[in-house]
Amino acid sequence: MGKTKKITLILGLLLCANICFAKQISFQIIQHDNRTDNVTEQSLVIEDELLSGLFETGYIVTNSPTVVSDSESNDKVLYNKALGDALDGFSDYFIQVTIYYGNALNQIDWSIATTANGNIIKESTITGSVPTTDEKGLHKISSKLVSEISDFLKKQKA
Repeated sequence: MGKTKKITLILGLLLCANICFAKQISFQIIQHDNRTDNVTEQSLVIEDELLSGLFETGYIVTNSPTVVSDSESNDKVLYNKALGDALDGFSDYFIQVTIYYGNALNQIDWSIATTANGNIIKESTITGSVPTTDEKGLHKISSKLVSEISDFLKKQKA
């Protein structure tokens, strides 16, 4: 192979490497549930759906462990720790998802922040009562969560 062909091939590979990129997203799920002090299977289902749904839309996705919280002040402590972890892991965005349970899954709050400055750029709420035994309902509300987040990120050109 000639010298010109080798240089062209190397330049082509370098150009392709620069074009291939994806934004990195980190998230954490916080569970508010007065029925238990442990992370429930339902929260883990939502975590799994969020992880795979964002990955399938083209993002590099990492997560902090799902945790149980009993107060807003504890939520802020968990948020700051997970945001710091996301920044240390070179994530571009951090998403905090808070799930509220009663006798059923009642509400999901979510927010997206840029890790560079910690500013929240979007907050939203999904409401609706989904029985915790309704696996199809959990998948449906999880899909709605993934859809809302990915739609917003696309608008941000993330």
